[in-house]
Amino acid sequence: MVTTQLEDANYELKPKIGTQDLLIDLKVLIKEYYCGTFTNDGQSLVLSFFNGQRFALKIEEIA
Repeated sequence: MVTTQLEDANYELKPKIGTQDLLIDLKVLIKEYYCGTFTNDGQSLVLSFFNGQRFALKIEEIA
């Protein structure tokens, strides 16, 4: 991937993405593809499907 100096400068000005912001965005995207209940418990996105399956999607910044 090649970027210009202007693109690099614009990237530097953008704020950091928070874990909660990312979870909310993922919730919106997942709801487009799956039917169920999706709740944010403060630490993870809990996905509950109508067949009884439940999943917890946790986001942690690693770098």
